[in-house]
Amino acid sequence: MGERRFCYRCMEKYDADQHICPYCGFDETTPHNANYITPGTVLRDRYLVGVLLESNGEGAAYVGHDLSTDCKVMLREYMPVNFCTRVKNKATISVNYNNLAKYKAFMAEYTELNKSLARLRNNSNIEQILDMFADNNTTYTVFEYIEGQKMLDYLKDNAGELSWEQVSRLFPPLFTTIGILHNTGIIHRAISPETIFINNRSELKLSGFCVSAARTVGAGLEHELFKGYAAPEQYSANSSSRQGTWTDVYGVCAVLYRALTGCMPVDSQSRLKHDDLCEPAMLNPSIPAHVSRAIMDGMQLSGSERIQTITELVTRLFEQPSALFKSVADPVQPQASYPEPVAEPDMYEAPGEPQQGYYYDRMNYPPPVNERYYREPDDDDDEYGVEKVNMVDRLKVPVIIGILLLAILLIIVVFLMPVFRPSEQGDESSSSRHSSSSSDATQAPDDSDEPKPDTEMPDLVGKFYSLSEKKYKDYFRFEAEYVYDNEHEADIILEQDVEVGTLVPQGKLVKLKVSKGKEGANIPQYNGLTVSQYENALKEAGISNYSLIESASSFGTPDSITQLQVDGKQVNPGEYFSNKEGKKLIVYYLPKDADVSLQPTQAATSAPTDAPATEAPTAAPKPTEPPVVATDPPPAPTDPPVIDPPTDPNQGEYGHEGEIGSW
Repeated sequence: MGERRFCYRCMEKYDADQHICPYCGFDETTPHNANYITPGTVLRDRYLVGVLLESNGEGAAYVGHDLSTDCKVMLREYMPVNFCTRVKNKATISVNYNNLAKYKAFMAEYTELNKSLARLRNNSNIEQILDMFADNNTTYTVFEYIEGQKMLDYLKDNAGELSWEQVSRLFPPLFTTIGILHNTGIIHRAISPETIFINNRSELKLSGFCVSAARTVGAGLEHELFKGYAAPEQYSANSSSRQGTWTDVYGVCAVLYRALTGCMPVDSQSRLKHDDLCEPAMLNPSIPAHVSRAIMDGMQLSGSERIQTITELVTRLFEQPSALFKSVADPVQPQASYPEPVAEPDMYEAPGEPQQGYYYDRMNYPPPVNERYYREPDDDDDEYGVEKVNMVDRLKVPVIIGILLLAILLIIVVFLMPVFRPSEQGDESSSSRHSSSSSDATQAPDDSDEPKPDTEMPDLVGKFYSLSEKKYKDYFRFEAEYVYDNEHEADIILEQDVEVGTLVPQGKLVKLKVSKGKEGANIPQYNGLTVSQYENALKEAGISNYSLIESASSFGTPDSITQLQVDGKQVNPGEYFSNKEGKKLIVYYLPKDADVSLQPTQAATSAPTDAPATEAPTAAPKPTEPPVVATDPPPAPTDPPVIDPPTDPNQGEYGHEGEIGSW
């Protein structure tokens, strides 16, 4: 048998002389995205990297193979596309200098999140973390590879929906896991049929954990939200849009809505304009009424009016309110005078299959000893021996309330008497009056309502204003003055009016001076760069006042820059652009799906009359190359800017790997 190789998609071995995997049909010559790791790369001499599975604003996920244990894994790479780029033909990440602080801050949050998840490795309902390490200027997390299918595909295979009996058997272990995550301080923020998997043993597994900024609009990273399942507060990064356990409650209820009705719930953003979400029982009458109401209460648009915790949601979902009986206090009476108590059905027990778990053990308790169940009273209630309330019992509550009111009134009178007590008449010496007034003045601060200075002022200079405002929003109020500064990037705090270490009252107004970025910079070259790469180049150069506009021309290469303008006049790379003047740099580009073509005759007639004569081409040019006209800027080098990789293979762009964090 000849040499064998791994398929980079299914990670099965096949003969090396074949180019197409016989198991999954993957062609090894398929081109890959240069922004991500090249398939076949080996990390830490142990993990073989396969094809890209998915990516978002936080990073990318690849299929992989652990060469030491010979098992399939999933590799997650921290790579926020807004802050960094890939060094060509290498796994190393190059971080934009202006975004270095944000890159490291979000990487620290990413590392802490995955360390917290690793401590829960004994929980079988979340994807297991197997390893974590720092390399190539970033951090990698190794997860188990879940053999199964997404909940969305599982629903499609089951006629689009599930019955309440099926849901009540499948979901309780997942509810338990989410409750444990909340107790650990982890909020998922992306619970949906896309992040819930069902494995071959019919167990639900929760995946898709990300830092909070990747699940919130405008929080600093390119966001990824699941339409119909994201809570309203995730569409704003304002401090008023508080997120918490109730955010995951919305996602859980939205998943239950989809599973029980077969319909995706209306997006929360649309509901804010016009809330026309139908109750689940209206779409599927077989859904129990109390389950339908609990789901709707868990999808309230207001976070404060929503069911707050997963424990409360589970209680609402699995309770079985009886229409025939209700609970009342049981005074000491002969037991023979009451009817035989009727046992309530177990709130967490599916028909014929008793369940066990966290919520079952905590909530499935018997009714208190001092309670009995009886029917609603009617004309025949005398035969059940229901105790009749006498006159003394009726007067108990009013008498107690009256005594309490009297006590409160006496307390108020005692405290108000010194205020209204008339001043004593008599001849007093001026020294006595002066002493009395001095004493009152000394005691005045004790009676003042001014808050005490008990909060120490931190050093904010050099930190990002957006992150500091979010971090200290409960301690200070900030007033920012934005100024241009050539030494610091935008959003960096330059000055603060309260000295570091000063004790100030909570809620103190702190005035800050914040950088708007450079006053101006030279326009970078765009030849050979994609649109996103050029946008990063503009930010790195310090040009903040620009706009991307799709070009109306059909000449050029898809996903490239075609022209630059300021005030309607063409400008060239290398020219100085001033942010301070308030003008805007207009960047014209061709999108990735642009339908490019050549029209030589039209291009020749549209060229200026004073254009230099050019020889007629002997062969037709490539379809994506426009004819050269006089208005074009001088040709620039076509090679992309060279990014110097670290000289030391063990040292990253901004320090040794130990500075980033390791497992």
